[in-house]
Amino acid sequence: MTFAFGLKLAAAAGLAGFPLAFLLFSWFFKYCFVLLDAVVAGEDEPPVLSIEMVNPVSEQRPLVLAALVMVEGLLLWRVRPAALIAVAAVLPAQVAMLGFSGHIFKAVWPPSLFALIARLGRDYLLIIAVMLLAGFIAYWTATQGLALFTVLVVVQLALLLMFALVAGAMFEHRHELGIDTVTRQERLAERNLQEHTAARAHMLEVAYTKFRVHRSAEGWEEIASWLRTHSDLMEHRAVLTAASAWDDLRPADKLANELVATLLARRETGEALLIVEQRLASNPKYQVMPEATAVRLAELAGVAGKKALQRRISAGTGATDQSR
Repeated sequence: MTFAFGLKLAAAAGLAGFPLAFLLFSWFFKYCFVLLDAVVAGEDEPPVLSIEMVNPVSEQRPLVLAALVMVEGLLLWRVRPAALIAVAAVLPAQVAMLGFSGHIFKAVWPPSLFALIARLGRDYLLIIAVMLLAGFIAYWTATQGLALFTVLVVVQLALLLMFALVAGAMFEHRHELGIDTVTRQERLAERNLQEHTAARAHMLEVAYTKFRVHRSAEGWEEIASWLRTHSDLMEHRAVLTAASAWDDLRPADKLANELVATLLARRETGEALLIVEQRLASNPKYQVMPEATAVRLAELAGVAGKKALQRRISAGTGATDQSR
């Protein structure tokens, strides 16, 4: 309803309303593809429109689909107007191909489209039949002199129905199509994880460079600031793992000692001993700091029957605090 109301305002404004109409069309078709993704993923509820959905650079499939329809329509109209029926017949296949592959070449390559149509089988014929019915209803509303708002609502509902039917058919034939059913939330989580991993790698690169040029305090502050912002233990472990590969051993030693202290405070003694073992494997000269923590870990290693580890931890007992 909101899109229809906005398009009505754009139509009333004439040429001045063209930018608004363009944005609304863009947002609507982006939502159509978000709906398609949600249905293909097997989600029970339709997605709620959000800011990220209307980001003009986050979704290119609507633009590709619009370009395909316009180019194909213009070319076929010059050849034979009846050939436009062919465009309408393959439109659901192009929507499906763009939906799960996002590849423009596959969306125009006849063998790929015919293979997809064959896999969808009778469901594709059902989609075409429903499209024809929806198109007839939209045409009838437009020719009966009904209000523009009503016509726009009918057209938008028809388009949403087409995307939903295409997505439903893809979900039912997901095994034949080789589609992994991953929910939109899972895809967003994966994207966020990739972005987070890239940001962490950048931070570590900056910190490592500062350690290399003997600006250790600044390098450690980069790491400490990151860990203050991302204060979960998994992040601390990830940073420790990365720093363990550096030629400067001090950052990883300090990170290991801080993580061990946190684990001991949480009574996760087994993992604390594991962290010490891993650190000693990377740096045989690693010393557990402070001394009280080393004494406690040596006792725990003895209780756990890890005599060799107990001796190695005890060897460093009484050592001065590591360099910062």
